[in-house]
Amino acid sequence: MKRVVGQALSVEALIVENLSAGYPKLPLAITDVSFSLRRGERAALIGPNGAGKSTLLKALVGLIPHHGGCISLHGHDCSTSHTLLGYVPQQESIDWNFPVTVQDVVMMGRTRKIGWLRWAGRKDRDIVAQALERVGMMAFRNRQIGQLSGGQKRRVFIARALAQETDVLLLDEPFNGVDVTAQEEIMETLNKLRDEDITVLLATHDLNLASSQFDKLLILNQRLIACGSPAEVFTPENLHEAYGGRMSVLRHRNHEDYILVVD
Repeated sequence: MKRVVGQALSVEALIVENLSAGYPKLPLAITDVSFSLRRGERAALIGPNGAGKSTLLKALVGLIPHHGGCISLHGHDCSTSHTLLGYVPQQESIDWNFPVTVQDVVMMGRTRKIGWLRWAGRKDRDIVAQALERVGMMAFRNRQIGQLSGGQKRRVFIARALAQETDVLLLDEPFNGVDVTAQEEIMETLNKLRDEDITVLLATHDLNLASSQFDKLLILNQRLIACGSPAEVFTPENLHEAYGGRMSVLRHRNHEDYILVVD
């Protein structure tokens, strides 16, 4: 039985109800997942390897089929709205040697708006420039994408998602393989976007970051174990249920933070 803590206090940006999804010819990776995110809310999606975090994000944007449940964006059914979700995939799946510039990558976010085999117009170029400005990457617009640092690459792909004219972003493990400086750059970008009421769902393995920098936590392991504020969700019981014997949870005697030790 999943535990959903708290009630929405404002208009929901994203609502997921009883979602089950997986790859063809394989057992379902996630089952009966339900949660909602308010406009401007920033949520972290945590769980062990193989928990279904990437599957959930891909199902939300229609990259893999969902076999039950429904998804709605601002009250619209996913059959017409899921393409409006901005998706930033794991960086390991990207060929950084491909000869495209930063500006080219962000323009790819306009493909559905422009249509296939059509040229980008003035409006499209303006939106790309605005997206690059919003993530602080305009000065690098003519740089080949592979020449950027890890944090810069992540910000470019956030800009590509923003170029879709979306206000709901899904980020899959953006902190993997980056140093502390790059992580700070990404968080600074997300802080700016929160000021614009951009809703963010971000999958991460960094439990300390998830519990301290996000409005809401979702703990997933094939099903949703808990969803709510970090103070209510980040408990030994929920973490043990998600991670099992691979994790010990110790409470520091001087404060309420948890020290997590992977067995």
